[in-house]
Amino acid sequence: TRLEHRGRTRTSGEMPPTGAEAASMMYSETQEHSGGHVHFSPDGKLLATAAMYRLMLRDVDTLQIVQIFSCMDRIDRIEWSCDSKYVLCGIYARGIAQVWSVEQPDWHCKIDEGPLGLAHVRWAPDGRHVLATSEFRLRITVWSLLDRSVFFLRFPKFAKSALSFSADGEHMALAHRRDGRDYVQVLACDGWSVIKRFDVSTKDLADLRYAPRGHTICVMDSILEPQVLLYRDDGQLLAIHSMAPTPAVGLGPKGFAWSPAADLLVICGFDECASVLHHGTWSRVGQLQHHETLRAASAPDAVAYIQVARTATGRVVTDTSAQESESDAVDGGEVHLRRGHELIYTAQKLPLSLPSVKPMPENLNPHMGVGIAEWSACGRFLATRNDAMPRAVFIWDGSTLGLHSVMLQANPVRGVAWHPTRQALAVCTGISAVFLWSPHGCQTAPLPQDRAFRVTGVAWNAAGDAMVLLDKEFFCVCFVRLGVEPHAPPPADTQLSAHQEALLRRILAEDKNGDGRASKRAVVIPQADENFNALNNQRGA
Repeated sequence: TRLEHRGRTRTSGEMPPTGAEAASMMYSETQEHSGGHVHFSPDGKLLATAAMYRLMLRDVDTLQIVQIFSCMDRIDRIEWSCDSKYVLCGIYARGIAQVWSVEQPDWHCKIDEGPLGLAHVRWAPDGRHVLATSEFRLRITVWSLLDRSVFFLRFPKFAKSALSFSADGEHMALAHRRDGRDYVQVLACDGWSVIKRFDVSTKDLADLRYAPRGHTICVMDSILEPQVLLYRDDGQLLAIHSMAPTPAVGLGPKGFAWSPAADLLVICGFDECASVLHHGTWSRVGQLQHHETLRAASAPDAVAYIQVARTATGRVVTDTSAQESESDAVDGGEVHLRRGHELIYTAQKLPLSLPSVKPMPENLNPHMGVGIAEWSACGRFLATRNDAMPRAVFIWDGSTLGLHSVMLQANPVRGVAWHPTRQALAVCTGISAVFLWSPHGCQTAPLPQDRAFRVTGVAWNAAGDAMVLLDKEFFCVCFVRLGVEPHAPPPADTQLSAHQEALLRRILAEDKNGDGRASKRAVVIPQADENFNALNNQRGA
């Protein structure tokens, strides 16, 4: 059965604005998976899933099995090639990787790392080379599916992280450490030769990533060193952003996120703040505060969407502990609301007090700091979560860097995923429902009551008309039909013009204090597009 159930949508109690329609959802039957390996193909037509040692390819529309491939052992990783023609499976217990062809089922490739073992495997941007990292980070082997050639890259610093490809796929940046110093190698992907090697001013490099556009590399130091560095891939140091260490903890950066246009860089910290840097001067142009108490003076136009339960008689239940049903509990948490209850959103203006958990800095992964930072596809909005307030999702306006909305869920947020083309955010909280945010409001889409299904992960396909919802052992596909957006999203290219960059540099230069830091006064830069201004003026709901 392709579509088994139509999800009921619950809005904030008000009709959407003219031209904005509520999203409708339908759910497929549940299917088994292992290890959370459920991935859409880049073209959005197929779904690859793992069931122990079997790789199954399903049609997205019907979930019918198209191909079944048997690997040599339990599958630890699945990744599609960029053109959706091949599927890469990592089998770390055997130290091997296997590649399967969608168009030629009889063809397959086996990659064996021998006694060095296999710690991680991934595709190169061209989809015809496989990068296999050995255990103990001794080397990365580049295997070619075209001519069976092999290249070796020695001593990577990490097995999974600190390796990034440029947006055009022509260069790769790789971190490695020798003689107590961190270095970055830049390689040409056409021949895997080193074209530049330079040392970086880090104490203990933790990660690096190419910008989505251009040749800028962001290098993050360890959590004990509060700094983030910006380099060109020719080794030129562009800027060093120093962070104030978290009081009583002394931790530095927790992560970072590039905007799609690469004009803004968000640096997340353990101090419940996220700093925003602009590519013009790499100076801080905004700071996103995640406080327990949100005041109206700091965000007068922000809207808070608070999730509550409503009974069949219309009574609103605000105590989330009263929403649980012991018969529906799985692994100690609720799956469904009590029969006759439904989750709705109530909209209100600030102020608002957010529930929080006490951070435990002595733990390996303390619940503190900004742990999630995801940009929307067009770069207009940024979604963040402070791990000390796991039930709240902050939505920031990328054009003003002001708080746009807050979603206060009834349960801790497990994951968020932006629509690939629209301004819509999917949120899951570990219960049998998925939630959608848009600039016009929030919706709840519960799964059928007969399913003990906890949505702990969500991912969109490339077309944006389907989501895969993950449980611990099962998954289902949610087919989504979004309403018509009343306004077109802003252009993806939000780069400043040469005149605007010169104006920004002049203002920051005039604003310098004696200590070399820019003062905290507001800087207004004229927008590059009149339509962008019109969109901001029309931003009502």
